[in-house]
Amino acid sequence: MMTKDPYHLIDNYKTIPGVYDELYDADGQIRNKYKFLVKSFQELGPAELINRRRDTDRILRENGVTYNLYQSEQREAKERPWELDLFPLVMESEEWRVLERGLNQRADLLDALIRDVYSKRRLVFEKKIPAEILFNETSFLRACDGMYDSNHFLAKNPALLFFVCDLIRAADGNFYVLNDRVQAPSGSGYSLENRIVLSRIFPSMYRDAMVHRVAVYFRSLRKSLTQLSGVSGRDPVIVLLTPGPSNETYFEHAYLAGYLGYTLVQGEDLTVRKNKVYMKTVEGLQQVDLILRRVDDDFMDPLELRGDSLLGVPGLLESVRSGNVKIANPIGTGFLENRALLPFYSELCRFYLGEDLILPMAPTYWLGNNEHYQLVMQNPEKYVFKTVSRTDEETPVTFVELSGQRKDVFLEKLYSAPKRFIAQEMIESATVPVLGESGFRPGRAIMRTFVSSSGSGYQTMAGGLVRVSPSLDEFFITSQRGAWSKDLWVLSTETQKEESLLVPKSDQILISRKSSGVPSRVADNLFWLARYLERSENQTRVIREAIFKILQVEDGYEKESLENILKLVTHVTNSFPGFLGDDSGELFANPFTELQRLTVDKNIIGSLAFHLRSLVLASKSVRDRLSDDMKKILLHLEDQSNHGIDSYDQIIDYLQKIIVNLSSLTGLSFENMSREAGWYFLNLGRRIERSINMILMLQGMIQWKSFEDKSSFETFLRISDIRITYNRRYSGKIDQESVLDILLFDITNPRSLAYQLEQINSDLQYLPGKDKKIVYSEDRAALQLYTHFKMKDISIFFESESPLTSVSVWLEELHGYLRLLSDALSNRYFNYTEEQTRIGDTNG
Repeated sequence: MMTKDPYHLIDNYKTIPGVYDELYDADGQIRNKYKFLVKSFQELGPAELINRRRDTDRILRENGVTYNLYQSEQREAKERPWELDLFPLVMESEEWRVLERGLNQRADLLDALIRDVYSKRRLVFEKKIPAEILFNETSFLRACDGMYDSNHFLAKNPALLFFVCDLIRAADGNFYVLNDRVQAPSGSGYSLENRIVLSRIFPSMYRDAMVHRVAVYFRSLRKSLTQLSGVSGRDPVIVLLTPGPSNETYFEHAYLAGYLGYTLVQGEDLTVRKNKVYMKTVEGLQQVDLILRRVDDDFMDPLELRGDSLLGVPGLLESVRSGNVKIANPIGTGFLENRALLPFYSELCRFYLGEDLILPMAPTYWLGNNEHYQLVMQNPEKYVFKTVSRTDEETPVTFVELSGQRKDVFLEKLYSAPKRFIAQEMIESATVPVLGESGFRPGRAIMRTFVSSSGSGYQTMAGGLVRVSPSLDEFFITSQRGAWSKDLWVLSTETQKEESLLVPKSDQILISRKSSGVPSRVADNLFWLARYLERSENQTRVIREAIFKILQVEDGYEKESLENILKLVTHVTNSFPGFLGDDSGELFANPFTELQRLTVDKNIIGSLAFHLRSLVLASKSVRDRLSDDMKKILLHLEDQSNHGIDSYDQIIDYLQKIIVNLSSLTGLSFENMSREAGWYFLNLGRRIERSINMILMLQGMIQWKSFEDKSSFETFLRISDIRITYNRRYSGKIDQESVLDILLFDITNPRSLAYQLEQINSDLQYLPGKDKKIVYSEDRAALQLYTHFKMKDISIFFESESPLTSVSVWLEELHGYLRLLSDALSNRYFNYTEEQTRIGDTNG
């Protein structure tokens, strides 16, 4: 990866004359702030840097750090592994203080601006901006008007709890603001992960560099959110609202929810009752005090905003108006992302704060202003053209990249609707060092900074997220376009003390062994995660046994037994007709292709690959509930799902890895998860699915008269992983009655049907919301199931003339009761039914 000579890491680094460079000063010398890092990297040598690079990629991959890419030709977003450059961007304290003052001033400006927009609107009456920028822009939400009037509760709190600002260092060395993000700004979680990874990869280097800690920012943010909630005497209920796993930055949503200790929810997890917001949990409705949102304004309330939104909560705005819930950042702040405001910020800063803007804007012009339009069109090659609204689907373009018909089409758009666009002067950015295959090389970068409210104003994170392009020719540097990331190190003049989210000793914490509410959606996904896990493991064992039988069967010997296990493969995967079809003779003669498809083809509903994908998708919806070790195993399962298979030996090797990972996942969930409400739904899903799998396999084996030969008995015992115990118990003898007994009625066998039903009965007692005086639907279904099971014994069946037929009928009845139990759990805990109110005359 690196150059052979460790002391030549910088030999290939070429600066651009007249352009500010982060690594070298104007005299061609390495800047003082980088000397220590460059020396340290060189001393590590190329081989060690390769190892550190691999360790970084491994840690990021194991931690599940991804960024979802949206592709027009695909329905689902594609996960892209997070790319982190090992060499950080460095700023000295004095240099950072200038930026910090400018960012804090900008926060005050944006706060004053949004208050004015939704109250007196002085900026319009005193003609600081054209009125059409406000009233013709969809980001101005009339439903939020009046929320910041002096008599409203929001006027007593900061309107802006946090925001991010994208900066660029220009070729002259000065910083310029490109834009702001305030609705649901992303990046802070990725910045934190970058810092954690680099401090782990270079522990001594990080410590000796005396870098400002970023945990201070998150501690301040959490404190501000707690204060904003307005709750006293108890811990506030704060949730982080995410659009869901398909969102491009979903990793960050789950990561921050876990780091800050908040419940991760989606819109369907919340409901409004009597102007209050509640979280729909398996324990019942739990009132929410504050929503930290990652959903844009328009989607927050389908009743008053975007009617087709499935991401928000109907009635949420009315609850906000009533003061019953707080939103961070408040709904309506999306107007601050209106790019048409950018040309007016200097004047607005003097208007609201009586100060000059510390951090200048990149020269920007709103084309709805005729003077701006004429100026820009005199030399359009100097500008990048962007739409005023971020929701506009028109992508930013430059005239440099336009030609021919594309250029004509875009000119027509500018001419016909100039108010849709701004023109921002293309600033040649400074160059930054990027660690590549041959040492350092120059690239371009954009720096994202983070500001949050504190008790005495605003506080800026002493660090940030740097997006970098290794190519000097790339102008648009975005994560969607494949930009890498860097960590921003702000150097301190003294050793930094350790900072964390641990509360000070002065703050008393009441000991509690009760978990926060489990949303019904989360319980549902945990339930089905376990069912997909069991289903996948069962299918893996059946397919593996089928292949073992194929490789062991000699000419004509045990042919019937082989056909029966192949029929069982079709039966458990529900991939009919398969080996059960009328023309299955050819498949029996050459089963490899069918077994290969059922193992790795995700598009076959019911295949092993299909259920493994379903397992992974269910896990992503409850990512914040899973341990790091469980996430790593799920990641391995996802990686192995792309496995190429060309032979029976490769299938066996693949299946063996799947079984080990699934067994590890089961073990971790059983041994390491605390026995809270979510765990019991997970375990119930496991027990119900294992029971159903046992029933389906036994029914199939009975149907094909597989229990008439010893070989099929042994195959079934191996699938159930009880053969060794059986052989030891019965000294190698085998018959129908003893096999069925150990599989169905032996309570000491953890895979027996009896064991599953005992566990189901036990777990049901620990589900939330139970009143001992009431018999609930799931309890009634479980009682019917358990009673019907206990009414039988293996000896009873074998007293009849057709014991196997009786067993099959009985198993079908048990299967029906299991389905009733599953439906009862879903209806009571997962399908949270809204209260219905009849409108009109009670007589109809």
